[in-house]
Order: sequence, then C-alpha cells, then structure tokens
Amino acid sequence: MVLVRRLTAGDLDVFREIRLRALTDTPENYGSIAAAEREQPDEEWLARLEGDAWFAAFDADRPVGLVAGRARDGSWILYSMWVAPEARGQGLAARLMGEVRAAAEADGAREVWLHVAEDNDRARRLYLRLGFIATGDLEPMPNDVGRRRERLYLPVTAGSSK
Repeated sequence: MVLVRRLTAGDLDVFREIRLRALTDTPENYGSIAAAEREQPDEEWLARLEGDAWFAAFDADRPVGLVAGRARDGSWILYSMWVAPEARGQGLAARLMGEVRAAAEADGAREVWLHVAEDNDRARRLYLRLGFIATGDLEPMPNDVGRRRERLYLPVTAGSSK
C-alpha cells in the first residue's frame, strides 16, 4: 500500500534523500543539480520545505515519489514531480498531482500550471491525460538553453471535483 502525504519540517532527512535521488535519476528535467543542492545547509532545506507544499509517496516507509506546489499570483505552480523508476506506471504521479491540485483548490486558485521539457514525452502524455492543456508557450530550460520547455495549465476552482 502506497501512502501519499504532505511533508513537514520533521521530514527533513527524507525530503533531502528523495529530492537528491530525483535530481540524480533525471537531472535533465530539473532546474537544479544534485551537487549544488547536496551542499545546501539544513536551514535552506527547511526553508524550501516550509515555504512550499511538498508531497511524497511512500511504499513500505520508503520514499518513491515527490512533487511540490506553490501559490503564485492566484494560481499554483506544480514542480519537481518525480516517481522512482521501480514505482512508475502505478498511478503515483496522478496521486501526487492530485495532492497539489487539492491544495490549490483549497487555496482558491484558478489554475495549476507547470513546465515540461519539450522532449519529455512520457511526462507530457501524463499531464495531458490528467487534464492539463498545452499552451504552446516555449522557453529555454534553465540549465540547458539548447532545450526548451512548454507551459501547461489545468483549470481548477475551489470545490471542484478531483
């Protein structure tokens, strides 16, 4: 049974472990690199954990998924989505995204948006299947200006169904 829950300050070590694992597994899909984040002091990790809504999936107490959301100008941005290779294809990404959507709805947001690498077909298909709408708005990837990412959004309203 996989449990998905919001991380708290007490989850600092788990948060660091799973975030670094995600950055190591698929570094090309993030705006940060594991080596830089590994060097951050606990205070920076805690500030990130407390500043945004981070959700993790656990299989038998082992973290196997991570996603973050943050309120921004009446909407929410979903970022840092990752599911461990051994847990992919089991619906965890949809469950993690659902947690961010629920938090956005509770906050009264009008939409959840994200960026997906133009060449990350698996993630793009997932987001479109979950109801996100492609905008066609492309911009360079933060860590690789030779690649581009697209903005997708999902309309939400407080009290709407998941």
